[in-house]
Amino acid sequence: MTADGARVAPATVVVQYVRVRTSRFHDGRGNNSPYSETVGSGKARVLRDGRVFDVAWRRASAAQGTEFTTADGRPMTFAQGQVWIVLAKA
Repeated sequence: MTADGARVAPATVVVQYVRVRTSRFHDGRGNNSPYSETVGSGKARVLRDGRVFDVAWRRASAAQGTEFTTADGRPMTFAQGQVWIVLAKA
């Protein structure tokens, strides 16, 4: 819910499982800010149309976008509208 009471509901949510490591950055209290590695490949789950799809993700370099594919290698389709990507520790 937003501050004015509106419901937030993206059309697609992707939970992308990534390697998380410590970084050279720290917050104002000295705590380490984690670094999520989004270049490479791994597993993901796509939540769309009331269903969960197990997919793979691949990103060859930081200059490229991430590809999400189904088990048979086809590109995963997302519902029309907002897509939220949630990075989770693998």
